[in-house]
Amino acid sequence: MEINLRNDEIMGTDKSFMKRRANGLMLSDNDIAILERNDIDYLKYHNLSELLFQIEEVQEENEDEELEALSIKLGEYNYYNYTNK
Repeated sequence: MEINLRNDEIMGTDKSFMKRRANGLMLSDNDIAILERNDIDYLKYHNLSELLFQIEEVQEENEDEELEALSIKLGEYNYYNYTNK
């Protein structure tokens, strides 16, 4: 039995699913929406550390709970995937 699925069927269409973006970062559609609402152009950054630094800069000026939650989520993702342990 052969099963043929398109990539979008395999990955799903859930907006919270993390996908590799053009700049190599793994972000969900929801993450991008939060960044865009806070005028953060995620395409300018080539690693999560740079993006997290910018998020922290914006967070200092703007007490956005969603942005804070995103910062925590991406910080944990960065630690568990890119830190030598």
